[in-house]
Amino acid sequence: MDQLLSTLAIAIAAFASTNIDDLFLLSSLFVDAEFRTQSVIVGQFLGMSVLVFISILAALFTITIPRGWIGLLGFAPLFLGINRLWKLLNGRPEKSQTTGNGRDFVGKERVRFAWARSEVLLATLLTVANGGDNLSVYIPLFSVQRESIPFYTLVFAMMTALWCLLGYHLTTHRIWRDRLKRYGRFVIPFILIAIGLNVLSLHPS
Repeated sequence: MDQLLSTLAIAIAAFASTNIDDLFLLSSLFVDAEFRTQSVIVGQFLGMSVLVFISILAALFTITIPRGWIGLLGFAPLFLGINRLWKLLNGRPEKSQTTGNGRDFVGKERVRFAWARSEVLLATLLTVANGGDNLSVYIPLFSVQRESIPFYTLVFAMMTALWCLLGYHLTTHRIWRDRLKRYGRFVIPFILIAIGLNVLSLHPS
């Protein structure tokens, strides 16, 4: 039971720490006249599915890597967290997260393809485009805990549904959105560092 709760906590932390920016993307799409609500939700689920699928494939690929090296993948989320903490302490905004319009995500104006006219397709592309951090955390996690991949996938699916609900909620509650944006950036670096250390601690001997 303790192991299950521990895995659940790690899954929630991994998802939340890599998808805070996605909340702002979702809220912006929900209020965008060009997107229907159902298209945004379907696109979010498809985009997250792509990111998880890529992570699973990469984790399975590590089967060919000597087991003694797999745990070292934990340095990816560890360094990501340290990098964010360093920028936070030095008061420097992360260029990869802030656009010229002050947004914290890759918006639709930066992902334009002539063939991407479908609302669902564009919402999917935006989700994937904002998923760099997801891959850097999910791949190491899946690599050292392959037996928990189905459980992680289930939790991520449930968290995606919750994220859609929260993203829609933020469109009508600006105070909550501002608080999340203000305090989330202080918490995320520590969560990423903790995940990295956890992966390193699961490093097979």
